[in-house]
Amino acid sequence: MFGRVESIGRVFAEMERGLTTYARYRIWLFSDLMSWPFWTIFFFLSFLMYSPSLLASQYHLNAFSWAFFTFIFVSSFIWSSVFLATSAQEGILEYVLLTGSSVRQHMLGRMVISILDVAVGGPALLLISAVGFGTRLSVAYPALMVVSLAVAGVFFYIFSSILAVLLVSLRSPWIIINVAQFVIPFTSGAIPVEALPPEIQGAVLYSPFFYIIHPIIASATGLFFIPPEIVLPVGGLLCLAIYIVGRFLEKVLLRRALRRGKFTLF
Repeated sequence: MFGRVESIGRVFAEMERGLTTYARYRIWLFSDLMSWPFWTIFFFLSFLMYSPSLLASQYHLNAFSWAFFTFIFVSSFIWSSVFLATSAQEGILEYVLLTGSSVRQHMLGRMVISILDVAVGGPALLLISAVGFGTRLSVAYPALMVVSLAVAGVFFYIFSSILAVLLVSLRSPWIIINVAQFVIPFTSGAIPVEALPPEIQGAVLYSPFFYIIHPIIASATGLFFIPPEIVLPVGGLLCLAIYIVGRFLEKVLLRRALRRGKFTLF
């Protein structure tokens, strides 16, 4: 009983740390408000050059707006993976784990910042889409959207923790993360599946990220490529699977750290 209370206390301490950090470094908020509008314009102009006819359709304007929202969602969580490497390099991670905390608990503080990034950047992007490009934003299935965002939040929280463990020994983890933030969403159903060539439509179904990202887009557009009663349970099972993988990798990290005497390679 005491151990459980202590664990809950560590969770709240990490969350408080994240909120305090975000409040102190207001540059995060300023950066979000400045960068996401430019990303939105860049994406829309890219599609305008590629296929102007798509932007003549309110359906596709709404779908692509939510697609860019998922990019912000994924990017905000993926970039939190750098935090663990920085914590290890600064010698903080060792002391945190000595208290009995886990990598996932330690990542919670940074995840709070990711959630706030999404809360600020996501609505800003959607607002710019509506005002700047005349998008009539809509959500066909609000309840499914809430469920989809919750499943995606849990998945990418655990996935980012796993990625952080895998990258903790690298000197420049942000290189891999910079690539992953683009590759993951836009090869896994963020772009409306029906707008993709037929051969690519079949390929994205083999990506586990499809079952996490596609429900967000489909809940907004109302067009599920795979029925929600299938895609959502698969997403839940993937959350469970990566949780098990994450616990295993964390044990491997700790064993290696005890054997080498340090977490990093340098």
